[in-house]
Amino acid sequence: MSETPEQKVDQFLAAPEQVRQNAVEMQKARLRKAQEAARVAQELAGKSQAPPTIEDMLADLIRVADDPETNPFWKFRTLSRKRYQLYGHFPVAHVDREFGQFEHAKQVAGLSEQPGTRLWRARRAAQSRAEHAERYMERHVRPYVQRARDLRIVGDSYLLLSINDTHSQMLCPFVWSAFLQFRDALQPDGLLFNGDTMDCPQVSRHPKIPGWTPDLQSELDFQDEMFRQAREGYAGDIFSTGGNHDLVDRLARHLTQVDPYLTSLRCLRVDELMGLERHRVRLFHGGTIMSPAGEEDAKTGFLMFGKYRVHHGDRLGRRAAQEELKASGRSGQSGHRHVADMAYGTSELTEGQSWMCVPMGARQEVGRSYMRGVSTGWQRGIGLARIFPDGSAHQYPVVVSGTPERMTCEGMTVMRPDWMADPKPEGVWLRDMPKIQVM
Repeated sequence: MSETPEQKVDQFLAAPEQVRQNAVEMQKARLRKAQEAARVAQELAGKSQAPPTIEDMLADLIRVADDPETNPFWKFRTLSRKRYQLYGHFPVAHVDREFGQFEHAKQVAGLSEQPGTRLWRARRAAQSRAEHAERYMERHVRPYVQRARDLRIVGDSYLLLSINDTHSQMLCPFVWSAFLQFRDALQPDGLLFNGDTMDCPQVSRHPKIPGWTPDLQSELDFQDEMFRQAREGYAGDIFSTGGNHDLVDRLARHLTQVDPYLTSLRCLRVDELMGLERHRVRLFHGGTIMSPAGEEDAKTGFLMFGKYRVHHGDRLGRRAAQEELKASGRSGQSGHRHVADMAYGTSELTEGQSWMCVPMGARQEVGRSYMRGVSTGWQRGIGLARIFPDGSAHQYPVVVSGTPERMTCEGMTVMRPDWMADPKPEGVWLRDMPKIQVM
């Protein structure tokens, strides 16, 4: 007798090709199927054949949930579809036809939370996590957050020397040496680390640089050494902003919402890990959970003196500086783009406004690693801004140029010595780097 199409489909689904060609295995498959059909028929034989009403089904669901003989979890009134299929008076197919989902039937019977209750609990849980994070921030991070009203221009202007996009051990040793030498020579009022000081590939969703994923502790040690050298012999302000690769708010969220029991460990406190107290570093983190309490800015970054905007930036096009200036409506600076750029106001009302995109502090190797075989067009360097009380600024990027490499700022030039090579980007290589001099 030839097999029907349904039987052929059943055989095809019962086992792979090598099993279907084995008569013994096929006989076992048919036996298992017959046993399962017999079990289902036996279960259905013991069920009521009369179509139940909605009230009958709900009452039966409650009966099975509360039955101590068949439900070991009766005190908690828990009920699974499988348990009801075994011990219910009615076939579970009736419940499916009436309610669609077994979970919905339990909700109607009062054995499961209503959707509205679940939504409320989820919202309350999110609110509780935010409150816990807020308590942590108030205690260990917010004391280091710079408040706008506490920053003043003393004298006729405020000189700000900035570096950004150093990407941890990918830092260019020449750019860093020049940054320190210009700091000593100019004695600016403030030093700014404007985002992406660290790379954080271990805890980031950004693409990993092939062959280079430093551990988080080595990056923290490296940033600590950068802050230490920046503070050495310098009494002015040091500011740090958050970039798309940075860690402060990301780590605070993780510690308070994923591993809250670890927040009490002093060695895991954000301020300790980042060296904020040791090196007297202030945070520019407007528009994040680390904004000053009651002073949250609608835009990211920080509004210095209420007029000059500083943030890591998010524009990447060729007209990034012009777009930043237009979006901000005031003078300021950003990084992120890894390219130097300047834009100025274009009307009588805005002619005194300018925006500076500061080049990266990382070596070109970071670009070649991210985009192999492609010239990124990125530039290395730092930024200098003299900010005036009316919010206007005389500012410009200082770009690495020439062969041998040099950087010139305020009439002073730093040359890259022949002996300076780019160290292997691992460990705290910065500790052993000799200083170079301003010419």
